Order: sequence, then structure tokens, then C-alpha cells
Amino acid sequence: MRTYTNNLMTANGLMVGTAYAPRYTVRKAKGAARIGKRAKNVALFFAAPFVGLAYLLAFPVIGFALLLWMAAKAVMNNAKARPVALALAAPFIGLAFVTVGPIVGLGALAWFGARALLKI
Repeated sequence: MRTYTNNLMTANGLMVGTAYAPRYTVRKAKGAARIGKRAKNVALFFAAPFVGLAYLLAFPVIGFALLLWMAAKAVMNNAKARPVALALAAPFIGLAFVTVGPIVGLGALAWFGARALLKI
């Protein structure tokens, strides 16, 4: 009986005398949704070559960084090569701290200042 009822509802849309009643709902504007979806698809279409180019340029850098990481791990496990590697890396680590330190300091200062202003 249920299949017969569903078929009647599909064919007629409404069955009189049953618990099935028309549902009055607010219809959403489909035009705006379609325009937004199309604009997104067009933007992705035009952005795709640049995303592909970014991947193409990033793969060698990532591969080289992976090789360096594995080599550094191997050198750090060697007791004789470890002090030499640390001595060679020290200037670059110092340069990284000098470069990044002020930026992190300003960020921390802004963070604590904003927290202090919001507590008042």
C-alpha cells in the first residue's frame, strides 16, 4: 500500500483524505545561488593555471628540503660529524633569530597590548 500511495503522490502531488497535506514552504531564490556558483566556477577556472604553476615551482624546493632534512638527521646521529655540522649551522640559526625575533616581539607586544585594552 505504501508504494501505491507514493506513486499516487508522485503523479498527483496531493492525496485528499490522508495524512499527506501540501507543505507551504518559502522558496529560496535560485538565481542568486546559481550566479554565485557560476562565479566560483569561473574564478576557479581562471585560477587553475596559477595553482598548477605554484605546485610545479614548489615541488623541487620541497624535494630538496626533504633531502636536506634526511641528510641532517643522518649527520646528527654521527658523533664525529655532529659538532662540525652545528658549527656550520650556527651562523644561519643566528641570522634566522635576528630576522624573525623583532617580528615575533612586535606580535607579542601587540597581543598583550590588545588583551590589556580589552580587559579595561
